[in-house]
Amino acid sequence: MKSLTTILLITLFSFNTYAGILDWIRPDPRPGDGRGGGRPQVTCTARDTGWEEHWGAHRDCRECLAKHGNCIETCESKYFTCQAEGVDYRGYKMTMEARGESRYYTEREAIDRCQYRYDNCRIVSCSENSETVSRRSCR
Repeated sequence: MKSLTTILLITLFSFNTYAGILDWIRPDPRPGDGRGGGRPQVTCTARDTGWEEHWGAHRDCRECLAKHGNCIETCESKYFTCQAEGVDYRGYKMTMEARGESRYYTEREAIDRCQYRYDNCRIVSCSENSETVSRRSCR
């Protein structure tokens, strides 16, 4: 009985030691919680294919074509990207990243992801980005 207890204790300590390593192997089981969800905010503008006015683009194709003969409509999606840094069980700095529609939501998500696996988490950087979703001729 004493040897069985010893084997169980050694097994328990072994699992506890390698628990952090298993975090790298298994995926994050937390599904998206839907905060800040929905469709991304897409904004579209239309510009003349030649020289555009100094004040910028038009709101839509119709407004652009009323003043110019040929226009291009470009739609962009804006989003935030934040990185959170934490310390793993060995003392190494680890970085988690989140992407979302609002800065507040994205910071919160990056911190939540970091705190799920690491300690002493903090936001390292956040940036606002945009990507072209579509581009078409207004003709």
